[in-house]
Amino acid sequence: MKEVVIKVLKKALKEKGVSMKNEEIENLIEIPPSPEMGDYAFPCFVLSEKLKDSPGSIAIEIREKIGEPRSTDFEDVETKGPYINFFVNRKSLARQTVWDVITQKKNYGKTNSGKRKKVVVEFSSPNIAKPFGIAHLRSTIIGNSIANILEFQNFNVTKINHFGDWGTQFGKLIFGYEKFGSEKLLEKDPLK
Repeated sequence: MKEVVIKVLKKALKEKGVSMKNEEIENLIEIPPSPEMGDYAFPCFVLSEKLKDSPGSIAIEIREKIGEPRSTDFEDVETKGPYINFFVNRKSLARQTVWDVITQKKNYGKTNSGKRKKVVVEFSSPNIAKPFGIAHLRSTIIGNSIANILEFQNFNVTKINHFGDWGTQFGKLIFGYEKFGSEKLLEKDPLK
């Protein structure tokens, strides 16, 4: 829906003589703090300097350029001070979302946002010298879920789950063996 807001704003801004890229418009769009203020809000403060007018006046002029919104997209578009507030037609949005899920099936929500960037996701990495607990399982499941989501968004994911205990205790063990250990005693009874 945000793409529709951007398209509507871009057209109205162009009619007003303001050329903005989609990314610039998207970066300015806000989610209002309260539903009574709409689903999306476009602040006109930035345009004030370019157009040499107050943000409130600019909001009214852009709203007039927008005209009557398509009822399939918006229930209403209104100005509130320096903001243009967009109220999404929720029934239409729900209908479109269900249609998208049905038609896109397993590809629904898939994007190329990762652009094959490399990401490393490390899982629980449990200490094998201690019992495996529920927290290890939880973090493994969460880590795998995050990795799956990133792969779905086209990231190049490397999953890591180190099984081992290479911490302080092994350092102490190696130090103790080197300082006090005996290879002969180790060969004679390796578990002692």
